[in-house]
Amino acid sequence: MHIKTFNPLNVSSKFAICGLPLRVDTYKTCSFGCKYCFSNNRVIMEFEKDLQIGNINSVERKLDKIFNKEKINKSNFLEMLIADRITWHCGGMSDPFQPVEQKFKITKQLLDITNAYGIDILFSTKSDTVYDCNINPDLHSFQLSVTNLDDRRDIEPNIPDISNRIKFYKQLKQSGFKVGIRIQPFIPGITTKEIIEIFKDADYITIEGLKLVPQNKKHKEYLLQLLNLNANDFTQMGLLNLKPEIRLEIYKDFIFLLEKYNIPYSIADNDLRYISSGKCCCGDTLIKKSTNFNNTALMYIYGNNYSLKEVYSNLGCFAECKANHLFTSNRQEGCITVKDFFEKRFDRKSSPFSPKFQYYKQNTNSE
Repeated sequence: MHIKTFNPLNVSSKFAICGLPLRVDTYKTCSFGCKYCFSNNRVIMEFEKDLQIGNINSVERKLDKIFNKEKINKSNFLEMLIADRITWHCGGMSDPFQPVEQKFKITKQLLDITNAYGIDILFSTKSDTVYDCNINPDLHSFQLSVTNLDDRRDIEPNIPDISNRIKFYKQLKQSGFKVGIRIQPFIPGITTKEIIEIFKDADYITIEGLKLVPQNKKHKEYLLQLLNLNANDFTQMGLLNLKPEIRLEIYKDFIFLLEKYNIPYSIADNDLRYISSGKCCCGDTLIKKSTNFNNTALMYIYGNNYSLKEVYSNLGCFAECKANHLFTSNRQEGCITVKDFFEKRFDRKSSPFSPKFQYYKQNTNSE
């Protein structure tokens, strides 16, 4: 069977709101089949016909060019982020330690190459194993995704039992790895405070609410019924999110426990990013280096009223990097560089990067 390959290393189009815009994925599509996932739901037996694997040779060529040959295109956003040694995030598109890793070993190949260059990587996973990958606590950290403690197979049909994932978490901690927990998606009535009690020695905890795709009416209605949620409780912010006042209320008890146990934390919802213990919603304690121009960092450094002047100050060498290729033609709006992108969207209430997008900002006069 011929398996298609893809370029695994890219810059996220969310660079304005994400402290780790360097994304590397070893697989496309995921056999865990979580029902809330935006990709098509799959069962393991039918998975490989749609599977694509990362072309790791392209990563090796890029690292050789930058670090051995010292040839860096200063207008190339990807190359500049790599050269600046921003931490890579692996697992945004599909799980790097899903069962097919045992067969194809693409994540292992990635690590064998990046380890030689001292690349530090944050892995996001729902797995309970890294198979035989050469992981190193000096270079690698983990963010384990936990939505519920009840092994809800109707929601997450193929992920390992929670007992095995807790054991995996403890093994990583005992081996010296920094390990965070990402409560994503947070589902009312299903996601419980016991998650924090179990992982109260986590190095960081991130909370991010459930999102629905408004254009996919069939999947949206299926999820609302499956999760026993009311469509009227959602509002559209690109994707459908629970209304911010509802999220703040249901997060309240979780935040109380996080502060009680002195666990650094962030809310990763686009309109609540001011609620953060650091400059990166994945967790400053989990990574070596994040960007200073994402909005979580800017609010952490300057407060909720950060200015465009402060954005420019923090863009530094990335200001003139080309970014137009990261957006579809109708979203480019004449933007060529990273600086153009911020300039066009900074004062726009509908832009997740803008201070005006924050729910706190909209309500400061009533507080």
